[in-house]
Amino acid sequence: MTIMAQRTIKAGTLTLSLHQNGDRLDELLAFGSRLNPRRGYLFISRVLGKHMPVRPSKMDAIHEELASGITLLGASAYVVGMAETAVGLGAGVARHLSGRYEYSVFHHTTRFQVSDPWLHIREDHSHADTMHMAHLTTSAQDAIKDIQDLVLVDDEISTGKTLAQLASKLISQSALYRVKRLHIVSLVSWLTEAAREELLQQLPKNIDVRFVQLMAGHFHFAPRAGYQPQLPVSVDTDFCNILLRPRDTTLPIESEGLYGKIMTSSKEPPLQGDVLSTHEHQEATVVFGMGEYLDAPFRLALYLERQGHDVMFQSSTRSPIAISDAVKSRIEHEAPGSTGKRHFLYNAPENYLALAFNGIGCPALASQLEENHLRNCALEVTE
Repeated sequence: MTIMAQRTIKAGTLTLSLHQNGDRLDELLAFGSRLNPRRGYLFISRVLGKHMPVRPSKMDAIHEELASGITLLGASAYVVGMAETAVGLGAGVARHLSGRYEYSVFHHTTRFQVSDPWLHIREDHSHADTMHMAHLTTSAQDAIKDIQDLVLVDDEISTGKTLAQLASKLISQSALYRVKRLHIVSLVSWLTEAAREELLQQLPKNIDVRFVQLMAGHFHFAPRAGYQPQLPVSVDTDFCNILLRPRDTTLPIESEGLYGKIMTSSKEPPLQGDVLSTHEHQEATVVFGMGEYLDAPFRLALYLERQGHDVMFQSSTRSPIAISDAVKSRIEHEAPGSTGKRHFLYNAPENYLALAFNGIGCPALASQLEENHLRNCALEVTE
C-alpha cells in the first residue's frame, strides 16, 4: 500500500510517496532546511543519533533490524559506512552481522587526510565535495581476501550515485575479487526505478545486488520562492590534516574503522574505565560523539543505559542547517585542525549532563562542546 504525505519546511514543500513501511514515517524521519544552495531540504533521522538525540537502545535495535535483513552469501562481510553521517550506523550493522556470522570487517570513508589514500569518492550534492578511504591494515586485508559479501551502509539514499561510484571502485580492487554479492543498506531509500537501474548499470553484471532498508518511496521537492541559502563562512569544507601531525601514540579514531576493524561476537569494552567512574550518580547524561568518531561513544552510551542510567546519544556534524522546522537549537565547537571553521550539534537535550568524545587527541574541543551545551541549557532556562 502506498502512503502519501506532505511536509512543509522553511526551504519549500516535500511531497512523499511511500511504498514500503510508510506507516513508519514519523518513527524514522523529521525534516529540516539546509544552509546549502545545492540542496535545500534535509531528511533528519530520528534513529541515527546525529541531528537528534536518541536512546542508545533504540539505535541498537535499528542496527540489529538492518543486519537481520542481510543474507550473506558467505560466512563474513566487508562493511563500509559512509562518512560522516553513516559511520556509526555502519559500525552498528557490522557488529550485529558479526554476531550472526563468523566475523565482519568494518571500514568507513573519511574526510580526514591520511597518507597515501586507497580510494577517492566525490559527492555531487555535499558541501564537502570529496572523501576518501584509507588503506586497510595488514590484518584487515587478510580478513577480507576470501569475503564474498560487500555491504555499503548509508543513512538515506537519494540518487545512489555516490554508492554506485564507491561500489564500482571497491569491486574493481584485487583484494575484493571474490565479492559476488553487494548489499546496499540504508534507513530510508528514495531510489526511483530509473536511479536504481542507473546504479546497477555501473556495476559488473556478475554481482548480485540486494537492497535493504527500513522505509522506501519517492519524493518531490518544490522550493520556496525567496529561500536562497548560502553556506556560512565558518562551514568546514576541507579535509582535516590533524591525523598527519607527528605523534607517538595511536589515536582512538584510528582503531574504530578508519583503517579497518575486525569485529567478532566477542564483546568490546565501551570506553575507558575512568569515564565510567564519573557516572556512579544517576544524573541524566547525553553522550556526544564528534564528527566521524561515533561508535566508541555510542557503545559507552549503550552500556550506561543498560546499567539503568537515563542516557541519550548524538553527535556533532560539519553540516550547516537552518534553525527551523525540526531543528530547534544549535551549539558549535571549533573544527579540528583549522582556524575559524565550525562544527555543529543540533537539538541537544536540555537538563542532561554532556560527555563529549572526539577520538583525535583534542580534549579541548570536547570540553568546548560540553561547556557550550551547558551554556545553551542555561540560556534556555533563562528564556
